[in-house]
Amino acid sequence: MHESKLRWLILAVILVACSRQEAVKPSPIELTRGHSCTVCGMIIMDFPGAKGQIHYRSGKVDPFCCTLDLLMFYLQPDRQRHITAIYVNDMGRSDWNHPQDHWIDATTAWYVYGAKIPGPMGEALVPFSEPEKAEAYVRKNGGRIVRFDEITMEMLRPDTESRNEETEIGQLDLKFQMFQDETV
Repeated sequence: MHESKLRWLILAVILVACSRQEAVKPSPIELTRGHSCTVCGMIIMDFPGAKGQIHYRSGKVDPFCCTLDLLMFYLQPDRQRHITAIYVNDMGRSDWNHPQDHWIDATTAWYVYGAKIPGPMGEALVPFSEPEKAEAYVRKNGGRIVRFDEITMEMLRPDTESRNEETEIGQLDLKFQMFQDETV
């Protein structure tokens, strides 16, 4: 009796192991004017900067006009599961104005954050496959290098601290102007 239960247990373990399918990493698709951004709906190829794409086990692909939209989408707590691959353009090999191909795994890329050059939706996180190319970009355009797992939603939101400073300065200018108008 005990031997029979053991056989059934072994058989169950084998069946479970065989039924689990390892997700095969799909190849990146080539984005065209027919693709619009999953987040903002813009035609992807109409804008400069690195593009992105998320692939799912179902075969579905979500394309993005920029790394900002891709990362904002990915970092949402209710994002879709069963992701099999995330790709971004390697900007060490792609033309900023017309990035084509040169897809790299987004999770292993080196990103430049906070550089002088904005992306189509604001903050550009510029991906590179090689840290040396990211360092050269930082020397030329400013910013700092971060890895995929260091990127947070707070980094992707507009800089509220500097925006608050600008608002306060604007309010002081307005109050000063009102004071001058009253004294004249």
